[in-house]
Amino acid sequence: MHLRFQSLSQRIVSSILLMVFFSLTGFSQDKKPDVTSPETPKEIKFEKKQATKLYSVPQFWHESILFVKQPTKWHGKDWLKVGGVVAATLAVMPFDERIAHSTQGNQKYLYSTAVEGGRIYGEWYSIIGVAGGVGLFGIIANDTTAKKMSIELLQAGLYSELITSVLKVAIGRARPEISEDPFVFSPFNLAYGYHSMPSGHTTSAFALSTVLSRHANTTGLKILAYVPAGFTMFARIYENQHWLSDEIIAAAIGIFVAEWVVDLHEGKRHRINVTSMSPLGISYTFR
Repeated sequence: MHLRFQSLSQRIVSSILLMVFFSLTGFSQDKKPDVTSPETPKEIKFEKKQATKLYSVPQFWHESILFVKQPTKWHGKDWLKVGGVVAATLAVMPFDERIAHSTQGNQKYLYSTAVEGGRIYGEWYSIIGVAGGVGLFGIIANDTTAKKMSIELLQAGLYSELITSVLKVAIGRARPEISEDPFVFSPFNLAYGYHSMPSGHTTSAFALSTVLSRHANTTGLKILAYVPAGFTMFARIYENQHWLSDEIIAAAIGIFVAEWVVDLHEGKRHRINVTSMSPLGISYTFR
């Protein structure tokens, strides 16, 4: 049954619902050293032991559990970030229909390099491809930073993609190609046409760009890393697959999840040990 969130009270309910869902996104803490604390003595013992080994499945699994538990460690500023994203999304929603209409009717650039490139950059295989390429370079050049990046790309991509998939089904927003009304929702509808919010492509694109940006050496490169993600946002609206407000939430998930992953590995107890290893944790000996 379609739900039309048109009254003020209904919009308030929807915003609260979004806040609850956002508790799964793992916004980064204000201080990097606090990302993993407080933890139990058993967890700390495990982390110290793991720090002497190559990055492996047990460490990844442990970090995944920390990610899920992250909302329990939020402070005031963390909730303000969530509130800011929700407020921005709700503020844009009344303009979604007008913005969507302005991009439709003259699709001569639908298969242009900018639109197709933006879409491809947001595909799930792009993160895997970039991570694989960076990891391979890291192995050949014995570059520790590159090998670390490959792991963080895969981790950020997986976390953000799983969150987005859950939210798509739970929120059940109709895509613009299904309904011209941006306030049509059908929660827990498994049909593709009701998986508009948030955009999976944009989530992946911003997770990818954020990891790349965090490892860039100059301010210019840090900014440049987000350019392809911007094309992804535009492409998904131009292709009539998403509303602008879908893109705002998606970008926030991608950015904050990737920030959390990178911050975690910059902490004292969760550094990635990648000495003579591949992105998948296979040890190699170079002579």
